[in-house]
Amino acid sequence: MVCVNCGYITIGRIKCPKCGGELKEIEELEGKVIASWKLNVTPEGQEESYYLNFVDLGKGFVICKSKEKLEGKVRVRKNECERIL
Repeated sequence: MVCVNCGYITIGRIKCPKCGGELKEIEELEGKVIASWKLNVTPEGQEESYYLNFVDLGKGFVICKSKEKLEGKVRVRKNECERIL
């Protein structure tokens, strides 16, 4: 979720913790991968292995998953990352 007033990114809140503004859902974000690691033991019902990526959005951080190791700029949609070409 992102604050419509100040742009602060947060999750699990009703109001922005920074300025008290209204929050709206985010469809797509862009950022830079800080770290990427491969999970070989995954929860039941998930792929056999995948990567988790720690992404700096500039105004916050997110963790998203991908099928390949990512570096540099990425696009985040619904908790999944893809490389920006």
